[in-house]
Amino acid sequence: MKQEYSENRQQLLSLKYQPTSTNNYRNQLFWQPQTDNLNSTLMLAQRIFREYKQNKFQVRKVSAIHQQLKEKEPEQKKQKTTIIDSKRFHMYSHPKNTRVKQLNSTANNSFYSKKSTEKYQQSSPIKPKTASSISRAKRMLPQQISISPIDSVGPLVSAQSWCILNGKNGQLMSGQHQYKSRQMASITKIMTCWLALKLTQQYHLDLDNTYFTVPEKAERIGGTTAQLSSGDKLSIRDLLYGLMLPSGNDAAISIQHNFELYKGCDFIQQMNQSAQDIGMEMTSYSNPHGMNSCLYHEDNYSSAYDIGVLTYNAMQNLQFASIVKTKIYFSEIEDKFGESKEIFWENTNKMLYQGFRGVKTGITKEAGPCVVEYFEDNQNSYIIVLLNCRSVDQRWQDTIKLLDWIRQ
Repeated sequence: MKQEYSENRQQLLSLKYQPTSTNNYRNQLFWQPQTDNLNSTLMLAQRIFREYKQNKFQVRKVSAIHQQLKEKEPEQKKQKTTIIDSKRFHMYSHPKNTRVKQLNSTANNSFYSKKSTEKYQQSSPIKPKTASSISRAKRMLPQQISISPIDSVGPLVSAQSWCILNGKNGQLMSGQHQYKSRQMASITKIMTCWLALKLTQQYHLDLDNTYFTVPEKAERIGGTTAQLSSGDKLSIRDLLYGLMLPSGNDAAISIQHNFELYKGCDFIQQMNQSAQDIGMEMTSYSNPHGMNSCLYHEDNYSSAYDIGVLTYNAMQNLQFASIVKTKIYFSEIEDKFGESKEIFWENTNKMLYQGFRGVKTGITKEAGPCVVEYFEDNQNSYIIVLLNCRSVDQRWQDTIKLLDWIRQ
Protein backbone atom coordinates (compact mmCIF):
# COMPACT_ATOMS: atom_id res chain seq x y z
CA MET A 1 0.00 0.00 0.00
CA LYS A 2 2.82 2.40 0.88
CA GLN A 3 4.56 1.54 -2.39
CA GLU A 4 1.39 2.17 -4.43
CA TYR A 5 0.80 5.48 -2.67
CA SER A 6 4.38 6.51 -3.29
CA GLU A 7 4.17 5.69 -7.00
CA ASN A 8 0.86 7.51 -7.41
CA ARG A 9 2.20 10.53 -5.59
CA GLN A 10 5.26 10.56 -7.84
CA GLN A 11 3.09 10.31 -10.92
CA LEU A 12 0.68 12.95 -9.71
CA LEU A 13 3.20 15.70 -9.12
CA SER A 14 5.87 14.59 -11.62
CA LEU A 15 8.52 16.01 -9.30
CA LYS A 16 11.31 16.70 -11.77
CA TYR A 17 12.40 19.79 -9.78
CA GLN A 18 13.65 20.59 -6.29
CA PRO A 19 10.70 21.34 -3.96
CA THR A 20 12.51 24.19 -2.22
CA SER A 21 13.24 26.03 -5.44
CA THR A 22 10.62 28.34 -6.96
CA ASN A 23 12.62 29.63 -9.91
CA ASN A 24 11.29 27.02 -12.37
CA TYR A 25 7.73 26.74 -11.15
CA ARG A 26 6.40 27.95 -14.49
CA ASN A 27 8.02 24.98 -16.33
CA GLN A 28 6.70 22.26 -14.02
CA LEU A 29 5.13 19.23 -15.68
CA PHE A 30 1.94 17.87 -14.23
CA TRP A 31 0.55 14.42 -14.54
CA GLN A 32 -2.53 13.82 -16.58
CA PRO A 33 -4.75 11.25 -14.83
CA GLN A 34 -5.08 8.08 -16.85
CA THR A 35 -7.32 6.16 -14.45
CA ASP A 36 -11.07 6.03 -14.58
CA ASN A 37 -11.40 6.30 -10.87
CA LEU A 38 -11.53 10.08 -10.58
CA ASN A 39 -12.74 10.04 -6.97
CA SER A 40 -9.72 8.14 -5.74
CA THR A 41 -7.49 10.57 -7.65
CA LEU A 42 -9.14 13.56 -6.01
CA MET A 43 -8.85 12.00 -2.57
CA LEU A 44 -5.18 11.38 -3.20
CA ALA A 45 -4.66 14.99 -4.35
CA GLN A 46 -6.47 16.24 -1.24
CA ARG A 47 -4.20 14.16 0.98
CA ILE A 48 -1.07 15.44 -0.75
CA PHE A 49 -2.17 19.05 -0.42
CA ARG A 50 -2.86 18.50 3.26
CA GLU A 51 0.68 17.14 3.73
CA TYR A 52 2.20 20.09 1.98
CA LYS A 53 0.12 22.43 4.14
CA GLN A 54 1.31 20.74 7.33
CA ASN A 55 4.94 20.75 6.16
CA LYS A 56 4.67 24.41 5.16
CA PHE A 57 5.70 23.58 1.64
CA GLN A 58 5.62 26.76 -0.43
CA VAL A 59 3.99 26.45 -3.83
CA ARG A 60 3.53 29.67 -5.75
CA LYS A 61 0.90 28.32 -8.15
CA VAL A 62 -0.91 25.08 -8.84
CA SER A 63 -2.55 25.23 -12.19
CA ALA A 64 -5.94 23.71 -12.91
CA ILE A 65 -6.35 20.12 -13.94
CA HIS A 66 -5.80 19.79 -17.63
CA GLN A 67 -8.77 20.27 -19.86
CA GLN A 68 -8.17 16.90 -21.54
CA LEU A 69 -9.54 15.27 -18.40
CA LYS A 70 -13.06 16.12 -19.52
CA GLU A 71 -12.63 14.26 -22.77
CA LYS A 72 -11.72 11.01 -21.04
CA GLU A 73 -14.43 11.09 -18.36
CA PRO A 74 -18.06 10.01 -18.74
CA GLU A 75 -20.74 12.57 -19.28
CA GLN A 76 -21.98 12.18 -15.70
CA LYS A 77 -18.62 13.24 -14.27
CA LYS A 78 -17.95 16.16 -16.59
CA GLN A 79 -19.86 18.57 -14.36
CA LYS A 80 -17.64 17.87 -11.34
CA THR A 81 -14.56 18.10 -13.49
CA THR A 82 -15.68 21.45 -14.84
CA ILE A 83 -16.13 22.77 -11.31
CA ILE A 84 -12.63 21.66 -10.41
CA ASP A 85 -11.22 23.22 -13.56
CA SER A 86 -12.62 26.60 -12.54
CA LYS A 87 -10.61 26.62 -9.31
CA ARG A 88 -7.16 28.08 -8.83
CA PHE A 89 -5.22 27.92 -5.61
CA HIS A 90 -2.26 29.87 -4.18
CA MET A 91 -0.40 28.69 -1.11
CA TYR A 92 1.47 31.06 1.18
CA SER A 93 3.95 30.10 3.85
CA HIS A 94 4.26 32.13 7.07
CA PRO A 95 6.56 31.56 10.07
CA LYS A 96 3.57 31.27 12.42
CA ASN A 97 0.89 29.72 10.26
CA THR A 98 0.18 28.47 6.75
CA ARG A 99 -2.92 29.49 4.93
CA VAL A 100 -4.36 28.43 1.59
CA LYS A 101 -6.03 31.23 -0.29
CA GLN A 102 -8.65 30.15 -2.81
CA LEU A 103 -9.22 32.34 -5.81
CA ASN A 104 -12.26 32.18 -8.11
CA SER A 105 -13.83 29.39 -6.08
CA THR A 106 -17.34 28.03 -6.65
CA ALA A 107 -19.93 26.69 -4.23
CA ASN A 108 -18.88 23.03 -4.51
CA ASN A 109 -15.32 22.48 -3.32
CA SER A 110 -14.15 18.90 -3.53
CA PHE A 111 -10.74 19.66 -2.02
CA TYR A 112 -12.25 21.21 1.13
CA SER A 113 -15.27 19.24 2.25
CA LYS A 114 -17.87 20.23 4.80
CA LYS A 115 -16.22 18.04 7.43
CA SER A 116 -12.92 19.86 7.12
CA THR A 117 -14.75 23.19 7.30
CA GLU A 118 -16.60 22.15 10.44
CA LYS A 119 -13.36 20.88 11.96
CA TYR A 120 -11.71 24.22 11.29
CA GLN A 121 -14.60 26.11 12.84
CA GLN A 122 -14.49 23.93 15.94
CA SER A 123 -10.76 24.38 16.37
CA SER A 124 -11.02 28.18 16.35
CA PRO A 125 -14.52 29.25 17.44
CA ILE A 126 -15.46 32.89 17.09
CA LYS A 127 -15.84 34.44 20.50
CA PRO A 128 -18.48 37.12 20.97
CA LYS A 129 -17.11 40.61 21.51
CA THR A 130 -17.58 42.03 24.96
CA ALA A 131 -16.91 45.45 26.40
CA SER A 132 -13.59 44.29 27.84
CA SER A 133 -12.41 42.56 24.65
CA ILE A 134 -13.04 45.48 22.32
CA SER A 135 -9.82 47.38 21.76
CA ARG A 136 -10.27 51.11 21.86
CA ALA A 137 -8.11 53.75 20.24
CA LYS A 138 -5.64 55.55 22.45
CA ARG A 139 -7.17 58.60 24.04
CA MET A 140 -5.92 61.80 22.47
CA LEU A 141 -5.29 64.56 24.95
CA PRO A 142 -5.69 68.20 23.87
CA GLN A 143 -2.42 69.86 22.96
CA GLN A 144 -1.50 73.48 22.82
CA ILE A 145 -1.43 74.67 19.24
CA SER A 146 1.27 77.21 18.53
CA ILE A 147 0.14 80.44 16.95
CA SER A 148 3.42 80.69 15.13
CA PRO A 149 2.99 80.72 11.33
CA ILE A 150 6.32 78.95 11.06
CA ASP A 151 6.45 76.35 13.83
CA SER A 152 9.09 73.67 14.38
CA VAL A 153 11.13 74.95 11.46
CA GLY A 154 14.89 75.19 11.44
CA PRO A 155 17.79 73.30 12.98
CA LEU A 156 17.64 71.66 16.37
CA VAL A 157 18.87 74.11 19.02
CA SER A 158 18.84 74.06 22.80
CA ALA A 159 16.94 77.35 23.19
CA GLN A 160 13.37 76.99 24.44
CA SER A 161 12.32 80.00 22.35
CA TRP A 162 14.05 81.55 19.38
CA CYS A 163 13.36 83.62 16.29
CA ILE A 164 15.13 85.24 13.36
CA LEU A 165 14.08 88.64 12.01
CA ASN A 166 15.13 90.42 8.88
CA GLY A 167 17.43 93.19 10.04
CA LYS A 168 16.40 95.46 7.16
CA ASN A 169 12.62 95.46 7.56
CA GLY A 170 11.97 93.71 10.89
CA GLN A 171 9.93 90.89 9.33
CA LEU A 172 9.87 87.49 11.00
CA MET A 173 11.81 84.94 8.97
CA SER A 174 11.59 81.88 11.21
CA GLY A 175 11.18 80.87 14.82
CA GLN A 176 9.93 78.41 17.38
CA HIS A 177 7.79 79.33 20.40
CA GLN A 178 8.64 82.92 19.52
CA TYR A 179 5.37 84.26 20.94
CA LYS A 180 5.66 82.57 24.32
CA SER A 181 6.40 84.91 27.23
CA ARG A 182 9.51 84.10 29.25
CA GLN A 183 11.91 85.67 31.69
CA MET A 184 14.57 87.57 29.74
CA ALA A 185 17.20 88.52 32.35
CA SER A 186 19.59 91.28 31.20
CA ILE A 187 18.00 91.39 27.76
CA THR A 188 15.80 93.94 29.56
CA LYS A 189 18.67 96.43 29.26
CA ILE A 190 18.09 96.77 25.53
CA MET A 191 14.91 98.69 26.37
CA THR A 192 16.69 100.57 29.19
CA CYS A 193 19.44 101.78 26.85
CA TRP A 194 17.10 102.62 23.97
CA LEU A 195 14.70 104.53 26.24
CA ALA A 196 17.59 106.45 27.86
CA LEU A 197 18.74 107.59 24.41
CA LYS A 198 15.19 108.64 23.52
CA LEU A 199 14.78 110.61 26.75
CA THR A 200 18.18 112.24 26.26
CA GLN A 201 17.06 113.46 22.87
CA GLN A 202 13.62 114.42 24.20
CA TYR A 203 15.06 116.54 27.01
CA HIS A 204 17.90 117.89 24.82
CA LEU A 205 20.64 116.47 27.01
CA ASP A 206 24.28 116.15 25.92
CA LEU A 207 25.52 112.60 26.23
CA ASP A 208 29.09 113.69 27.03
CA ASN A 209 28.45 116.79 29.16
CA THR A 210 25.51 115.60 31.27
CA TYR A 211 26.60 113.72 34.41
CA PHE A 212 24.61 111.34 36.53
CA THR A 213 25.40 110.38 40.12
CA VAL A 214 25.35 106.75 41.24
CA PRO A 215 22.83 106.28 44.12
CA GLU A 216 23.49 104.09 47.13
CA LYS A 217 20.87 101.51 46.09
CA ALA A 218 22.77 100.96 42.84
CA GLU A 219 25.84 99.84 44.75
CA ARG A 220 23.78 97.29 46.72
CA ILE A 221 21.97 95.79 43.71
CA GLY A 222 24.33 92.84 43.22
CA GLY A 223 24.53 90.63 40.17
CA THR A 224 26.59 91.71 37.19
CA THR A 225 28.16 95.06 37.85
CA ALA A 226 29.97 97.95 36.17
CA GLN A 227 32.07 98.42 39.34
CA LEU A 228 30.31 101.63 40.26
CA SER A 229 30.30 103.00 43.79
CA SER A 230 27.88 105.25 45.57
CA GLY A 231 28.57 108.89 44.76
CA ASP A 232 30.44 108.25 41.49
CA LYS A 233 29.80 110.79 38.73
CA LEU A 234 29.97 109.87 35.08
CA SER A 235 28.47 111.04 31.81
CA ILE A 236 25.33 109.52 30.33
CA ARG A 237 27.40 108.04 27.51
CA ASP A 238 29.77 106.31 29.93
CA LEU A 239 26.83 105.10 31.96
CA LEU A 240 25.25 103.53 28.86
CA TYR A 241 28.50 101.74 28.03
CA GLY A 242 28.62 100.47 31.61
CA LEU A 243 25.05 99.28 31.15
CA MET A 244 25.52 97.34 27.90
CA LEU A 245 29.11 96.04 27.91
CA PRO A 246 29.59 94.50 31.38
CA SER A 247 25.79 94.36 31.81
CA GLY A 248 25.94 96.50 34.91
CA ASN A 249 22.86 96.33 37.10
CA ASP A 250 24.26 99.29 39.03
CA ALA A 251 24.33 101.31 35.82
CA ALA A 252 20.68 100.44 35.13
CA ILE A 253 19.58 101.60 38.57
CA SER A 254 21.60 104.80 38.16
CA ILE A 255 19.90 105.62 34.84
CA GLN A 256 16.42 105.04 36.27
CA HIS A 257 17.16 107.01 39.44
CA ASN A 258 18.56 110.11 37.73
CA PHE A 259 15.83 110.42 35.06
CA GLU A 260 13.14 110.08 37.70
CA LEU A 261 14.93 112.46 40.08
CA TYR A 262 15.77 115.30 37.69
CA LYS A 263 13.09 114.92 35.00
CA GLY A 264 10.21 113.62 37.06
CA CYS A 265 9.33 110.79 34.69
CA ASP A 266 8.28 107.25 35.64
CA PHE A 267 11.03 105.28 33.94
CA ILE A 268 9.36 101.85 34.24
CA GLN A 269 6.08 103.25 32.95
CA GLN A 270 7.97 104.77 30.01
CA MET A 271 9.54 101.38 29.29
CA ASN A 272 6.14 99.70 29.09
CA GLN A 273 4.69 102.54 27.03
CA SER A 274 7.54 102.31 24.53
CA ALA A 275 6.96 98.55 24.29
CA GLN A 276 3.28 99.10 23.47
CA ASP A 277 4.11 101.75 20.89
CA ILE A 278 6.13 99.32 18.79
CA GLY A 279 3.72 96.38 19.19
CA MET A 280 5.36 94.32 21.95
CA GLU A 281 2.13 92.67 23.07
CA MET A 282 3.67 89.87 25.19
CA THR A 283 6.03 92.08 27.20
CA SER A 284 5.99 93.60 30.66
CA TYR A 285 8.76 95.51 32.45
CA SER A 286 9.05 95.84 36.21
CA ASN A 287 12.69 96.92 36.55
CA PRO A 288 15.45 98.32 34.31
CA HIS A 289 17.92 95.42 34.64
CA GLY A 290 15.97 92.13 34.48
CA MET A 291 17.28 90.57 37.68
CA ASN A 292 14.67 88.89 39.88
CA SER A 293 15.01 88.91 43.65
CA CYS A 294 12.97 89.64 46.76
CA LEU A 295 13.20 93.34 45.94
CA TYR A 296 12.14 92.95 42.30
CA HIS A 297 9.08 90.87 41.55
CA GLU A 298 8.86 88.51 38.59
CA ASP A 299 6.52 90.64 36.52
CA ASN A 300 9.32 91.22 34.02
CA TYR A 301 8.97 89.08 30.89
CA SER A 302 8.87 89.17 27.12
CA SER A 303 8.83 86.87 24.09
CA ALA A 304 11.51 86.14 21.54
CA TYR A 305 9.52 87.88 18.83
CA ASP A 306 8.92 91.01 20.93
CA ILE A 307 12.62 91.21 21.74
CA GLY A 308 13.40 90.92 18.04
CA VAL A 309 11.01 93.79 17.28
CA LEU A 310 12.62 95.88 20.02
CA THR A 311 16.11 95.13 18.72
CA TYR A 312 15.12 96.12 15.19
CA ASN A 313 13.84 99.49 16.38
CA ALA A 314 16.79 100.07 18.70
CA MET A 315 19.33 99.32 15.97
CA GLN A 316 17.90 102.19 13.95
CA ASN A 317 19.45 104.50 16.56
CA LEU A 318 23.08 105.07 15.55
CA GLN A 319 24.16 105.72 19.14
CA PHE A 320 22.67 102.43 20.27
CA ALA A 321 24.24 100.50 17.37
CA SER A 322 27.63 102.02 18.17
CA ILE A 323 27.44 101.06 21.85
CA VAL A 324 26.39 97.42 21.43
CA LYS A 325 29.12 96.60 18.89
CA THR A 326 31.93 97.96 21.09
CA LYS A 327 34.20 95.23 22.47
CA ILE A 328 36.26 97.23 25.00
CA TYR A 329 35.67 100.62 26.62
CA PHE A 330 37.63 102.80 29.07
CA SER A 331 35.78 105.24 31.30
CA GLU A 332 37.12 107.99 33.54
CA ILE A 333 34.89 108.43 36.59
CA GLU A 334 34.94 110.97 39.38
CA ASP A 335 34.23 109.43 42.76
CA LYS A 336 32.48 111.09 45.72
CA PHE A 337 35.78 112.44 47.02
CA GLY A 338 36.46 114.32 43.78
CA GLU A 339 39.18 111.97 42.61
CA SER A 340 39.18 110.39 39.16
CA LYS A 341 39.46 106.67 38.45
CA GLU A 342 39.55 104.64 35.26
CA ILE A 343 37.35 101.61 34.73
CA PHE A 344 37.87 99.04 32.02
CA TRP A 345 34.77 97.35 30.59
CA GLU A 346 34.72 94.35 28.25
CA ASN A 347 31.63 93.30 26.35
CA THR A 348 30.07 90.05 27.56
CA ASN A 349 28.98 89.28 23.97
CA LYS A 350 31.69 86.94 22.71
CA MET A 351 30.11 86.74 19.27
CA LEU A 352 31.51 90.20 18.47
CA TYR A 353 34.77 88.39 17.75
CA GLN A 354 32.94 86.16 15.24
CA GLY A 355 31.75 88.95 12.95
CA PHE A 356 28.52 89.86 14.77
CA ARG A 357 27.62 93.45 15.55
CA GLY A 358 25.77 93.26 18.89
CA VAL A 359 23.59 93.31 20.81
CA LYS A 360 23.12 91.81 24.36
CA THR A 361 23.54 88.77 26.59
CA GLY A 362 21.66 87.78 29.71
CA ILE A 363 21.44 85.02 32.29
CA THR A 364 19.53 84.35 35.49
CA LYS A 365 18.36 81.16 37.18
CA GLU A 366 14.79 81.79 36.07
CA ALA A 367 15.54 82.93 32.51
CA GLY A 368 18.51 80.71 31.72
CA PRO A 369 21.24 81.76 29.28
CA CYS A 370 19.85 84.22 26.71
CA VAL A 371 21.35 86.20 23.86
CA VAL A 372 20.33 88.62 21.12
CA GLU A 373 22.66 88.90 18.13
CA TYR A 374 22.81 91.12 15.07
CA PHE A 375 24.66 90.01 11.95
CA GLU A 376 25.12 91.94 8.74
CA ASP A 377 26.87 91.09 5.48
CA ASN A 378 26.96 92.75 2.08
CA GLN A 379 23.44 91.67 1.15
CA ASN A 380 21.41 90.80 4.26
CA SER A 381 21.17 91.44 7.98
CA TYR A 382 19.67 89.20 10.63
CA ILE A 383 18.47 89.59 14.22
CA ILE A 384 18.73 86.32 16.15
CA VAL A 385 17.03 85.96 19.55
CA LEU A 386 17.54 82.91 21.80
CA LEU A 387 15.91 82.51 25.21
CA ASN A 388 16.63 79.87 27.85
CA CYS A 389 19.47 77.96 26.20
CA ARG A 390 21.01 74.86 27.74
CA SER A 391 24.23 76.58 28.82
CA VAL A 392 26.26 79.74 28.36
CA ASP A 393 28.51 78.12 25.76
CA GLN A 394 25.58 76.44 24.03
CA ARG A 395 23.97 79.79 23.21
CA TRP A 396 26.99 80.69 21.03
CA GLN A 397 26.71 77.38 19.18
CA ASP A 398 22.97 77.84 18.72
CA THR A 399 23.57 81.29 17.26
CA ILE A 400 26.06 80.00 14.69
CA LYS A 401 23.76 77.11 13.81
CA LEU A 402 20.79 79.38 13.18
CA LEU A 403 22.85 81.84 11.16
CA ASP A 404 24.28 79.10 8.94
CA TRP A 405 20.83 77.66 8.42
CA ILE A 406 19.12 80.96 7.50
CA ARG A 407 21.88 81.91 5.08
CA GLN A 408 21.59 78.73 3.02
